[in-house]
Amino acid sequence: MKKTYKSFIFLFLLILTTLLFFFKKYNDIVAQDKIEALVSKNVEIISQEIDNQKKHALSLALLFSKNQNIIFLLQQEKRKLLQQELNSLIELLSHYTKQTNIQIQVHTKDLKVFVRSWEDQDTGLELGGFRQGLVKVKETKKPFVSNELGKRLNIKAIAPIFNQSNEYIGSIEVISDYTSLKKNLALMGIKMIPLLDGQYLSIAKYHANNAKLHQFVVIEKKYDQGLYDILSHNPSFLNQKEFYHEIEGSIITLVPLGAIEGNTVGYIVAMFPKDTPQLNYLPKYEYLGEIIPDNSNKNIQIK
Repeated sequence: MKKTYKSFIFLFLLILTTLLFFFKKYNDIVAQDKIEALVSKNVEIISQEIDNQKKHALSLALLFSKNQNIIFLLQQEKRKLLQQELNSLIELLSHYTKQTNIQIQVHTKDLKVFVRSWEDQDTGLELGGFRQGLVKVKETKKPFVSNELGKRLNIKAIAPIFNQSNEYIGSIEVISDYTSLKKNLALMGIKMIPLLDGQYLSIAKYHANNAKLHQFVVIEKKYDQGLYDILSHNPSFLNQKEFYHEIEGSIITLVPLGAIEGNTVGYIVAMFPKDTPQLNYLPKYEYLGEIIPDNSNKNIQIK
């Protein structure tokens, strides 16, 4: 009787231990699946937000390409007046939309810099050798937007410019950095740092003095120091071999950003809580008054 009782206890404990083992394994699988679903969802959110930023820049480029002042001044090669027109448009955007990270560049039909809104340098610089987007727009005569590498890695939306005879006379480019992307993702509890692969600094010379992070360069001058420190102490987080990494209750993952000949040139490094955060991503509407017509925006007549 005593021996039977001991056997029963042993069998019971064995079954209980086996059940607990499989229950733990099941919970681990469920937790793993839950994390992978969260990472996939947030990667999709980040990708969609990047697409939204690109579409916004492309919309502006298309609108500006039809601006009669821009067309006229490009044809007449009035650089200074065209620069004033571009900055007037940027000021209008900034005033009514609070967007301050837009720059505009106009190119000639042979892919040379005609004028830039932010500087007077590099006029006449040949861009066809390293600006794939520009070459594509010239060849197809259709608009194009991408995370493109030039002197900087950023969003570049390019639209062809045609004169009244429908002849291709050049292109206009709306350039946007990742400031708006970072703000929008922050509303969803996602922190980010955009990185450029250091091997492309020979092209992206503007980033040469930026903060370094192992084999990468931080694209922004102002970045999340906490995320930077984590990446600095965990170089394996940047090796792209794992879909994500866990650290201190947070998830870190990489989203590709731009490519040259099939090779990724940069990444968005994103960090978000392991537990699903409370989302605050709602549009903010602010009434700023009526838009008063500006006489300076009438078609320019130069004799």
